[in-house]
Amino acid sequence: MAQIIASIFAEGRDATLQRASRAAMSGADWIELRLDRWPLDADLRPLISAIRLPVLVAIRMPEDGGSFRGTASERRELFHRALTAGAAGIDLEHWETWSPSVGLGRLRLLIRSFHNQSGVPRDLAAIHERLFAQQGTVAKIAVTAHDLADAAPVFDLLQSIDQRTRPTVAFAMGRTAWPTRILAAAMGAPYVYAAVDSGEETAPGQLPVGLCHGLYRVHSLTPQTQLYGLLGNPALHSLGPVLHNRAFRRLGQESLYLPFETARPEAVLAMLPRHRLRGLSVTAPYKATMAAQCHQQSDEAAAVSVVNTMVFEAHGLIVGHNTDIQGVLGALRRAGIGSVESQSRAAAVLGTGGAARAAAFALLRLGYAVTMLGRSLDPLRPFALHHAIALASISAETLHALRPAVVVNATPLGGARLGAVADPDERPVPGYVPLPGTAVLDMVYQPRLTRFLRDCEAAGATAIPGAEMFLTQAAAQVELFTGTYLPEGELRAFLAGTAVGIP
Repeated sequence: MAQIIASIFAEGRDATLQRASRAAMSGADWIELRLDRWPLDADLRPLISAIRLPVLVAIRMPEDGGSFRGTASERRELFHRALTAGAAGIDLEHWETWSPSVGLGRLRLLIRSFHNQSGVPRDLAAIHERLFAQQGTVAKIAVTAHDLADAAPVFDLLQSIDQRTRPTVAFAMGRTAWPTRILAAAMGAPYVYAAVDSGEETAPGQLPVGLCHGLYRVHSLTPQTQLYGLLGNPALHSLGPVLHNRAFRRLGQESLYLPFETARPEAVLAMLPRHRLRGLSVTAPYKATMAAQCHQQSDEAAAVSVVNTMVFEAHGLIVGHNTDIQGVLGALRRAGIGSVESQSRAAAVLGTGGAARAAAFALLRLGYAVTMLGRSLDPLRPFALHHAIALASISAETLHALRPAVVVNATPLGGARLGAVADPDERPVPGYVPLPGTAVLDMVYQPRLTRFLRDCEAAGATAIPGAEMFLTQAAAQVELFTGTYLPEGELRAFLAGTAVGIP
């Protein structure tokens, strides 16, 4: 089980102690003092002695991702002073030939580190060997992944290591690579480096201590922890980790759910530990791509040729499901939209991707005459022909002519990216004004009410937030992953206080 190291730039006693105290309250086990910016003539003893957790000291040069500009002798002297002041750990780079004297101070953790700020070297195994050839108790390898799939060699290395004899922390830095830090802990790495809070990172991709301790339960991860995740691009903005990890905790299941954002989904699928992988959620634009990776598909998934859920069963069997259909049906029914007696009532779906196909199929089930609107319609023609769905170019004029009773926005326009909406006024069909009484479902769930929904509601339409669809499909997904159905009321509680603002 891993421990959490909260990394702090030490620049002043009072501010550093305040951050160390917050880290301890959030669940940190160690405090890493980054002394890159510490004044060379300032006494370390009052700082280190006042920190109530064991202190690890690191001083990084610019080539290793740090900012220390002093000489080699000044750096070594600073290390020596930290150890005599009571530091319990020290982190030395792979190129450092100096090492502290045996028995100096309270030293009990000596890390030998390798950092690469530009990519992932091919010779990680050789680098690992060299780290253990030097004096040290733990090896640390931090590389840079420009896409999550670039981190594959890190997982190859972790799977080849006996952590009992060669404890190793290995992960990839980078915007989309932070899940590797948590996965490494699940694969036996003894430590996870974290920030005290958002905005206080000392290296790219550090999560806040509170998230590592709470949502991702780093302290309880073991080699038996089952793995789940969300595959998409983008994926980091999703509330899936919040919902699923809390569901696992509610059910007492030793499982972990992470977001996997990548431009190379097949490569990420191949690099994940298959013997522990139990399920994946799939979002745009990979719902059709991942359908081809499944050995079997449920009837609903086969009907739309896209999956949003992959279940990894015994003997390597991958079964694809589509819970988006249930999500659309549930959201509409809660808004009072049920089956119609004939296909004389029109419904429109905005978009041409996997979510749009699920929405169209759901509306067909309710008896509506469905038209799908988009810009590139050719890929949809076989699907539309098979299900007797009409196709049209997306425009306000087309919608006004259709006079649909139900409109579903299955495009990402107006949605959040990493918690912020790129253009809060973005709408899928500028100029469209629905007739009063029209039911409008926006599958975007962050923010809760998009500009599109607000405009439709102002025109007298029934606005249905995408969060309603998200909850229903997620409840079905939780059941597929765990074998247990959790009522949507419980799932709402899991998301209370999030950006969705579900009441």
